[in-house]
Amino acid sequence: MTSPVLLNRYTQDLSSDSRGLARYIGNLEEGRSKVSVNSSLSIGDKADFFRFRVTSDQSVRLSAGELVGEQGLGVDVAKKDTVRYQLLSASGQVVADSDSGAGEAYENWVALNSDENLELTRGTYALKVARGTESVNSKEYVYSFTFRSGVDAIVDGAAETASREFLTTERPAAGLTYDQTGSTAAVLGLFTDVRVF
Repeated sequence: MTSPVLLNRYTQDLSSDSRGLARYIGNLEEGRSKVSVNSSLSIGDKADFFRFRVTSDQSVRLSAGELVGEQGLGVDVAKKDTVRYQLLSASGQVVADSDSGAGEAYENWVALNSDENLELTRGTYALKVARGTESVNSKEYVYSFTFRSGVDAIVDGAAETASREFLTTERPAAGLTYDQTGSTAAVLGLFTDVRVF
């Protein structure tokens, strides 16, 4: 299959994000679409929230990568537990959590990131991306993630079936300078080897 059509969008990061202000990043439609985001937790930015819709009950897999650096230069792969991910239901219940102490939510996280996948029912979800227990406040964490879905589980090496990709690149939180062309290219370039579709 040819590469999916990119539906590029840009959103403004907020210095005080909340689930209620989560940015819409696209729909997951049983293998016909995928949802990707490139953003960062800049210095002073504690968390980002992203909202997406699952259009029917389906298997979902997440791939993510993080880099760490200063002043917009993410040059090293971030250490474990520097960035924490939480998948939230429409009511705010934690469905999956990358914190290894989160019990069943952590087991769901492991499934979401593996050949097992996580079964999600139709509805709206949010992904919270926050500084983890090992993060350093003076560092910026650049991250990227991609959701894929299908009737059957998405396994390593599975053929691409998506015809559309919702690709969101965020401008930094208020107070930081932003060069739309330069910053976008820099963020996307950082993940040429890290980001997995």
